[in-house]
Amino acid sequence: MGCTQEIAFWLDIVVKLAPAFVALVVGSFGAYIGFNQYRTNRDKLRLDLFEKRLEAYEKLQEYFNYLLRDVHVDNKAISILAEARYKSLFLFGNEITEHINDVWEQAIKMRRLNLKLYGSGGLPVGEERDMVSDEESNLLQWNLDQQNDSPKRYAKYLKFM
Repeated sequence: MGCTQEIAFWLDIVVKLAPAFVALVVGSFGAYIGFNQYRTNRDKLRLDLFEKRLEAYEKLQEYFNYLLRDVHVDNKAISILAEARYKSLFLFGNEITEHINDVWEQAIKMRRLNLKLYGSGGLPVGEERDMVSDEESNLLQWNLDQQNDSPKRYAKYLKFM
C-alpha cells in the first residue's frame, strides 16, 4: 500500500504540473516567435533606412558626376543637388546635413560665377574675368575633392549591419 500511495502522490504532482509545463513550452515557443519577428522587423527597418540613405547618396554623386562631365553648374545641376539635399533631410547626422549645405552654397557660388562669365553681359576678357574664372576653377576642384571624400564621409551611414 505504501508504494501505491507514493505512486498516487507522484501522479497527482504530475497531473497538477502538466498544465504549467505545457504553458511554459507554449510560452517559450511564443517568445521565440516574437523575438524572431522583432529581429525581422528591425532588419526591415534597417534595410528601408539603408535604401533611402543610399538613394540620397547616389543623388549627390549624380550631382558631382554631372559637374565633372559639364564642368559648370547650371540649372540642371542645381536641380539634381536640390533633390539630393531634400532626400538627405532627416536621414543623416548633422555632419552630413552641414556638408550638403556647404556643397549647396558652393554650387550657388559656382552658378553665379558662371553667369558672370558667360551670361548676358558676361565679363570681357581681362583681369577681372581671369579672377572670376580662377575662382570658379577653385570651386570645381573643391567639389571634386568633396566627391573623393564622400565614401569615407558617408560610410558609417551606409552600413547595413
